[in-house]
Amino acid sequence: MKKKAVELFCGVGGVTESLKRHYNIRCSIEMDPIIARSYAANHGDDHLTITDINKLDSGWWEDFKSKEKSIDLLVSTPPCQGFSAYNRNRNKEFDSRNNLVFHTNTVANILQPKFIFFENVVGFTKHPYFKIFLNKLQNLDSEGNKINKNLPSYQIRFSVVNAADYGVPQNRKRIILIAKKIESFPSSESVLSLNSSNIQVSGAHEIWPDSNEKVTLGEYLSKFKISKLSAGERDSVDHLHTTMNLSLKNLKRIEMTPHNGGTKSSWEEDLLLPSQLKNNNNFKDVYGRMDYSKQSPTITTGCITLSKGRFGHPIENRAISLREAALIQTFPLNYCFYGDLKSGPNMGSKVNIAMQIGNAVPVKLAAAFIEKISKY
Repeated sequence: MKKKAVELFCGVGGVTESLKRHYNIRCSIEMDPIIARSYAANHGDDHLTITDINKLDSGWWEDFKSKEKSIDLLVSTPPCQGFSAYNRNRNKEFDSRNNLVFHTNTVANILQPKFIFFENVVGFTKHPYFKIFLNKLQNLDSEGNKINKNLPSYQIRFSVVNAADYGVPQNRKRIILIAKKIESFPSSESVLSLNSSNIQVSGAHEIWPDSNEKVTLGEYLSKFKISKLSAGERDSVDHLHTTMNLSLKNLKRIEMTPHNGGTKSSWEEDLLLPSQLKNNNNFKDVYGRMDYSKQSPTITTGCITLSKGRFGHPIENRAISLREAALIQTFPLNYCFYGDLKSGPNMGSKVNIAMQIGNAVPVKLAAAFIEKISKY
């Protein structure tokens, strides 16, 4: 029998794609009904709970525990916008989204899983909540005994990783944490040094995947038959292979941008934005092309919009399509997304689908860690 897992903030299912191969997923939580529709299309809805996690109190989780008895793995990938480098208020504690990380602690204290897999943006490690989060997970005093004897204690290992080191054709840095439940006390495992800005762990566990040889964008996408498109066009067979339309001026901009990594530095002056005229290095990657010989930049929620980053196609005169963005996130070619609650598969709001893709954990990144945990 497969071991059992619970998934908080499941999103469109980037972690689930690997998780379901090794675990019987007993519960997945997602608040947004459109995202939940995409999730259900790929993973079913028998274990899916569509609700705001803030509405699931301790009593709900206690009832869940009484039915399931034990859980082997808790997966938590809370929304990261509150800690993102793009959020001007990221160092202020009042951002309500930041509090979502502590649902990891709340659920872990009740279900007491054997392992926890946690993912977030690098900015979380620089926020005051990070130390609080680690202290709550560890639950050990200086002598290695539980601070709160009714709650579990965990041996911790965390690191900033690049998805490109795990088979993803994309430079995407994230904080990954794996926590392993401590069974005997006093414990000398996973001793945290939290008094300085440089948080260190001594006695970290050994559960960590080896990095792989990096794959370029061109090498990865060459595995798939992707038809050529013009800006604003949709493939007649794969409806997710669709692109945003471009104004005549933006079309001229991409036409003047050299293939494979070109930037706005090659534009004629009349194509530059006023801010770019003042400082030609301002927002250097905006309107740039990806490069087949390298990894792509981080796929964000604006990944199909030419003006929101280096999201120009390497050689075609358009931004990348939704399908190409999903493939760069290493979703399978047949993965299905919904843009609203009424349209058919891979149809509806392109903006909504791009948000789902950009916020997801890359499938191959999650797979490397989930497979390693499952062996224990």
